[in-house]
Amino acid sequence: MSKERPVILGHRGYRAKFPENTILAYKKAIEFGADGVELDVQLSKDGALIIHHDDNFEKITGNTTKINDLTSKEIKKIKINGENIPTLEEVFIKLPEYAYINVEIKDVKATEMAYNTVKSFNALDRVLFSSFNIEALRILRKLDENVDLGLLIEKKEMIEKIIPLHEELNFYSINLPVEGIEMLGLEKYKTLISKLMEIGLHIVLWTLNDIETLKKLEGYFDGIITDNVETIVNYYINN
Repeated sequence: MSKERPVILGHRGYRAKFPENTILAYKKAIEFGADGVELDVQLSKDGALIIHHDDNFEKITGNTTKINDLTSKEIKKIKINGENIPTLEEVFIKLPEYAYINVEIKDVKATEMAYNTVKSFNALDRVLFSSFNIEALRILRKLDENVDLGLLIEKKEMIEKIIPLHEELNFYSINLPVEGIEMLGLEKYKTLISKLMEIGLHIVLWTLNDIETLKKLEGYFDGIITDNVETIVNYYINN
């Protein structure tokens, strides 16, 4: 991750303006200046790596059937505002080779296949695998002692586990929520981040969508995951 400015990743693509987790949203994020994208990996019934945040398509179709109970052929019929739901392979085929990809493992059963897919595209050096699921991160570390891993933090009780887990799994980054400001208070949050940076961890903030929040934490992150790609990119162009 560059120190000249933070790495900027479109959260599920350029989600503020385009259908999330679609090739269109990813391409637009990069077109408007993001360094890459963050995306979510699920596993279909027939073993395809499906890119979708939720474990079903209820928000699109009203149907609560789980993704892992649907075949890839069935999923291909579903559209998000006219856009296809992609597979991980399609992402690497259709996005430029310089794009940085944060692959978030949602379904632990998808972990090894996701790793092998990224490896097959010779893209391990531009991918950060992240997860809330510790078992997924353990599987990845067993597969590859050098691959970049990011621990996603959402709940306050996970904070005390960061260092022991880092000692076990050698994380590249800790992916922290901007809501940590409310969770801990701004000064305590900055103190936590400083301690993590001091031991060599990179800090990725999610989901950072406004300049006011960015300024509160400026200097305390290496990467930004954002819905509002242009807002964040333009801030760094102009400052």
